[in-house]
Amino acid sequence: MSEIDKLEFVGREEHLNRIITLVQEANTLHVVLVEGRGGIGKTWLLNELQNRLNQVNIGTSEIIDCDTPVFNDAEDLCTQIAKQLYDNTYQEWLLRLRQLREDENHLSQTAYQEERRQLEKFLVDEINRKSKQQRLVFLIDTVEKLGQAEGRAEVWEYIGNLCQQLDNAVLILAGRPSIARQILEKSFTETELTYLELNEFTHEDVQTYILSKEEQLHFTLGKNLVQKIIVLSSGSPIMIEFGVEYAYREVIPDWLESEDIETIPARLEKTGGFEAEMVRHITQLRTSMDRLTLLLSRIYPLDSSDIANLLELSTEDAQKLFIDAQSYFFIKPVMSGNQISLHDIVRDLIDKFVWSDIDPDLEWRKRDSRIAAKYFEKKDYQLGPQKRILEVQLYSDNSNKAANIEFLIEELKQLREFNTMRWLWNALYADPTIGFETWHEVTNTIRSQSKKFSFVNQLLAVVKQFEKELNFDQRFKLIIFEAKLVHALKDKGTTENEVRKLEAMLANKSSNSSHQPDLCNVLGMLNAKLHLYDEALKYQQKCLCLVQGKKLASAIPGVANQVGYLYRQLNNFNEAEKYYKLGWDAAMEVDTPNKGLTQVMASIQNNLGYLYGLQKNYIKSEQCFKAAIDMWSSVETEREIANAEIASATISVNEGNYVKAKQLLERALSRCNNEEDDNRILCRAYFHLGLNQWFSAEVVNEAVWDVTQVKWDLDVLSQAQDALEKSLKLAEKYGLEEELPGIWHQTASVYWHLGFQKCDRSLQEQALKLNDRSYHTSLEYNDRRYAIDSLVGKAEFDYYAKAYQHISDYARELSDRFQSYQNTYQLYFGRMLRIEGDVAFQQANYDLAFAKYAQGIPKIFQDGGFGPYSIQHELNLLQKKIERLPIELSKTLIQQLKHQWQDNKALKEWCDQQMFLTRIRATKQPSSHA
Repeated sequence: MSEIDKLEFVGREEHLNRIITLVQEANTLHVVLVEGRGGIGKTWLLNELQNRLNQVNIGTSEIIDCDTPVFNDAEDLCTQIAKQLYDNTYQEWLLRLRQLREDENHLSQTAYQEERRQLEKFLVDEINRKSKQQRLVFLIDTVEKLGQAEGRAEVWEYIGNLCQQLDNAVLILAGRPSIARQILEKSFTETELTYLELNEFTHEDVQTYILSKEEQLHFTLGKNLVQKIIVLSSGSPIMIEFGVEYAYREVIPDWLESEDIETIPARLEKTGGFEAEMVRHITQLRTSMDRLTLLLSRIYPLDSSDIANLLELSTEDAQKLFIDAQSYFFIKPVMSGNQISLHDIVRDLIDKFVWSDIDPDLEWRKRDSRIAAKYFEKKDYQLGPQKRILEVQLYSDNSNKAANIEFLIEELKQLREFNTMRWLWNALYADPTIGFETWHEVTNTIRSQSKKFSFVNQLLAVVKQFEKELNFDQRFKLIIFEAKLVHALKDKGTTENEVRKLEAMLANKSSNSSHQPDLCNVLGMLNAKLHLYDEALKYQQKCLCLVQGKKLASAIPGVANQVGYLYRQLNNFNEAEKYYKLGWDAAMEVDTPNKGLTQVMASIQNNLGYLYGLQKNYIKSEQCFKAAIDMWSSVETEREIANAEIASATISVNEGNYVKAKQLLERALSRCNNEEDDNRILCRAYFHLGLNQWFSAEVVNEAVWDVTQVKWDLDVLSQAQDALEKSLKLAEKYGLEEELPGIWHQTASVYWHLGFQKCDRSLQEQALKLNDRSYHTSLEYNDRRYAIDSLVGKAEFDYYAKAYQHISDYARELSDRFQSYQNTYQLYFGRMLRIEGDVAFQQANYDLAFAKYAQGIPKIFQDGGFGPYSIQHELNLLQKKIERLPIELSKTLIQQLKHQWQDNKALKEWCDQQMFLTRIRATKQPSSHA
């Protein structure tokens, strides 16, 4: 039994009995909120409730104290609630919570919220399962500290929703006044929510309390001292505790015993009041307890090992101090009694009245933080190997132990994350300038390697506390770091806002600013994410000029690679190749390439492979892809190898080598071991696998003269549908917004062909909706490639459906909206003209039809096309159309085409071939258009 249990409970009996009565009403919905200022006795009330409820067979939790830095959100509270249930519930909760947090920045908002609801449902079901056996009560203290300040409204909405679902459990929430009451009152009726406000004790209550305290301590204060404490404490339980306990421990100020009660108020007015005097003795640092109290006012919670290291005590002395400290009323055990913390009101008083006296220049606190930072850094490096040992056991032990080892790994991860936060906070406090460099190195590693973005955001909140103390260069470095987070995680709106902010910064910089290269680089990245490739190119080219001018040799390869990529996006293949090779040559100047440079060089080779493939130089393309894969293999980067295999497969699809493409894509998929980490690779691999299966599904028929006559292998087309739907599911689940327009459009095409061949109108309706969604989303996200492709898709679907009336409107919209991109996307402009020609052909308007073909076919020829849209496919269909026409008309139309194609040798030769074939046909039976 703790010391507080031995005290007679006074002054709150009415509140206590009311709560117990409510709690005993089984199977009713109820929430109790107890509020009062710091030190008013809320924790004491919860302790007494715990004692009494345990005596009446009501399942009562430990007191869950939110006054620890680990309570960052509602799920952290739920973790402690789960800990009060079954062991396997807590273990499963912890593992599922880790998964949710890792998914937070991978999943789309819709998918994330659904996963969060499922996790909440799991906890609710477990609470309700246990509450079938007995009424459950969860005691939760210091609730005003729960969550980050900017997210507390959301936390309380979550708690309210959780409570609504409980069948036979009650949450009793205690804390200082906060937004909790306002939000809970919206969620519950007056009969469901009980609000209690604790006020100061009456004089009679104080006398009873002091009498009980004297009996507990076997110590008599004396009537005179009792009267002084009654008056000076103003009925505050914590001030009564200070007065009585310090008198007992003989650290009470002399004036409190010697001076008259009439003169004391004047003295206190000069020194900060009774509260200040009750903690001011700590400034003398007479005991190890005083030193520990000072330490806990800033760094908490602590276990005995922490105390030994931070106060430089022996293990035995630290353990003794850890135990002795818990006999003080203002020290509270937390985390199941394994650590101790300071009562929050005492922490506030020490900060206000003690530190300001003994450490006006902060040097003492900075010294403590330097010691703490070194200690927590050492502890951080010790925790890493412990995790690896458990991971080895996980893979080597039998499956019966696996779940428990996974749980232990998760607990260790949580412990290490909390330790890392304390390390970096203390490093920043000790010296913000030096500490920031440590913070940036550690946090950037977590961001780029482990990609634990929810933890990165917590660490970002840590450094934000010290932002004003950073120098100019460091504040800029922080801005760039946040911009990279936006690039990795945020939606279009946030990205656009970030671009505006950085552009304003760039406008304010002088031309020789050392920060301009970084600003230009990240602006290029953000604009590329928005598909604003012209803008992105402008910034990356400026960045390249700056790093070349400053002779930043290590930066040139990466920036030149990005410039080349942007030129390739703009279909300027010559400039793309030029900058890829510039980056490669710069990298070759480095004598000893490190891992980072090796990855850049591999990326350049991969990009060159893709570029050469688009130019139909398949031998050089394959050589570059192989070099890229070999380089990434040397640094064991499976994900990048998978990306190279996907890029190589894309070229194989364009080449018509569908078997090879399928092998490459299946190999890429096999490299992905974890959906959460590899979702983008999986999404792209399934997307290209779907395209590959679609194109390979065509049943070759030389007699076909119109696209609507093409037949497909329905089994293979169904495989394409399956792969594309997997890609779509991943994109929607993980919020891969930039992938969606392409997936929607290509899935729509497969749905359309399946529906058309099966005469399934519902599939065709789905196709129309998906394609329309692709078009509007592409416009919203500046994805011109799929905006144009899906607009052509609208015309194509209407042509199949013989709904010709809107096709000219689509052609006009293509010209009006996207004319400036005609040279970049010639294939699609050519296809639109060919569709218009097909409409005219169906309507026997052959002059118009061939006028459209004369314009459209050279554009398709210039691109080369792919799959069912390749130039060879288009010319085969056109040849079959010509064969259906009367001989003389065929000759006339071929002559017109040849005249129009005078500047294209290959197409001119094709016309000569068709003219000769027509002459041969003239010697046989003539044809007519049917």
